[in-house]
Amino acid sequence: AINDFNDRIFSLNFAADEDLSSVAVPNFKNIDFWFTKSVQKKLAFLKHYIDGIENAAIARFFKVAFSEVVRECSLTRNSEFKLYRMSAEKIASFQPDVFAIMQSKLSRNREGLIEFIHRKKGKAAARIYGFNTVERIPENLLPPESVDLVVTSPPYGDSHTTVAYGQFSRLANQWLGFEDAFQLDKQLMGGIRAKEIESLGVPLVDEVINQINAIDTKRAKEVYSFYLDYFSSIKNVSKTVKSNGFVCYVVGNRRVKSITLPTDEITVSMFESQGFEHIETIMRRIPNKKMPSKNSPTNIKGKKETTMNYEYVVVLRKTGN
Repeated sequence: AINDFNDRIFSLNFAADEDLSSVAVPNFKNIDFWFTKSVQKKLAFLKHYIDGIENAAIARFFKVAFSEVVRECSLTRNSEFKLYRMSAEKIASFQPDVFAIMQSKLSRNREGLIEFIHRKKGKAAARIYGFNTVERIPENLLPPESVDLVVTSPPYGDSHTTVAYGQFSRLANQWLGFEDAFQLDKQLMGGIRAKEIESLGVPLVDEVINQINAIDTKRAKEVYSFYLDYFSSIKNVSKTVKSNGFVCYVVGNRRVKSITLPTDEITVSMFESQGFEHIETIMRRIPNKKMPSKNSPTNIKGKKETTMNYEYVVVLRKTGN
C-alpha cells in the first residue's frame, strides 16, 4: 500500500505540469469571495487528480491533505475557526503555492502513516460507524452494556456561537462536493433551537439557563438546546457501557453573557443520574488553541472577555447493578 501511495505522490509531481485550463472549476456559493482565480484552477486540478485515484483508501488519504490545503489557500484568516476574509492589503500579496503545500501535507502525513505502521503491535480492528448519539445508538452496532471504555471530546457548545465546526470545514466540504456543506451546524448538538425552555432535571443546567434567560432569552434558548441534545446523547451512551466500565469526556467551560457554564460539573451530574460515579476531573491548558484568547461578545468597544483556555478531562465509572 505504501508503494502505491508513493507512486501516486510521485505522479502528482508530473501531473501538476499539465495544462490547468483542461479542468473545469466547480461553481459553488461564494467561491470567488474565498478563492482567487489562480488558486481555484489549481485546487480544481488537485480535486480532478484525486477523483482519478482508483484505490479508495489512497484517495481518502489525499482528500485529508487536500481539505487542509483548501483552507490554507483560501482568503480566510487561518488563525481561528470562524470564516473571516483577509484584509484587502493581505489579499493583494497573497500568492500561495498550492501544489507545494499539497506536497508538504502529503509528505507529512506519509511520515505519520509509516511511523504508525512501525509502532503498531499485535492485531487491532477498527470500525467506523455513522450515527447520531443524540437520537440513538443502533443496538445492532453497539448492544447495550457492551462497551468497556468511552473516550470522547463532545462539542463545547453549539457551533453557531462557540467552536465553529461548520464554518471551519465548510470550504473544504464545498470543494469535496458535499451538497449540505452549509447545513452541518444544524446537524450538530444544539443546531436546532428549542422553541421553549423547560427544566432538564439537572439543577446546575437549569440554574445557569435561568440566569442567562433573565438577560437574553434568545441566548438562553441556544444554551438550553445544546444541553438538551448533550443530555440525550449521554443517556444513549450510558446504556452501551458495561457495569464498572468507564467514560472519559474532554469538555470546555464557555461563558455566555459573562456567565460561566460549568460543563465539567454538568457532565458529572448528567452521568450520575444515569448510574455513574465520578472518579476524577483533570484540568489542562488547551494546546494549539485556534480560538482568540479574548473576544467581544457584547460588541462594545474595548469590552473584552477571556475565552476558553482550559479543558477538563472528566472520568466516571458505571456502578455495578
